[in-house]
Amino acid sequence: MKRILFVCTSNICRSFLAEYIFKDMLEKADEEGKLNKKDFRISSAGLFAIEDDEAGSPAVKVLEDIYDIEGSERHRAQLLDAELLEDNDLIIAMSDDHQQAIEAAFPEAVSKTHTLNERAYGDRGLDGNLDIEDPYRGDEDDYEECAADIKKALERAFDKITE
Repeated sequence: MKRILFVCTSNICRSFLAEYIFKDMLEKADEEGKLNKKDFRISSAGLFAIEDDEAGSPAVKVLEDIYDIEGSERHRAQLLDAELLEDNDLIIAMSDDHQQAIEAAFPEAVSKTHTLNERAYGDRGLDGNLDIEDPYRGDEDDYEECAADIKKALERAFDKITE
């Protein structure tokens, strides 16, 4: 089983969106017979998450209204720790700062930690940007744009992530 962990700051916006969008992509690939979703375990965490904090309602709304992904309102944030890092095969950070913080605190995770934009677009990311912008405290359009950026990057990186 391949274990994939998405990481951001608080685990209520970006990594949460990435987790649920990627799970939906796996579900669809499974239905099409391209892979078995049971071969994957997908989760998310935050560097500074407040344990059991709820996902941001604008993020939940985007998943439900635009991507027709249900059940995300049950998400509860979890704090990134050494056990979570050790228990996952691939760590996908939402920004270069997240990746650097993970690697500084957990040097043993360097080889399996990447930014989403790095996986999707190569070492320089998208137009030299390795970060998925944080929509926190933004308006609905900011959350929609963030989710669209995450989905596009996940689509581009899908084969690299699932291999």
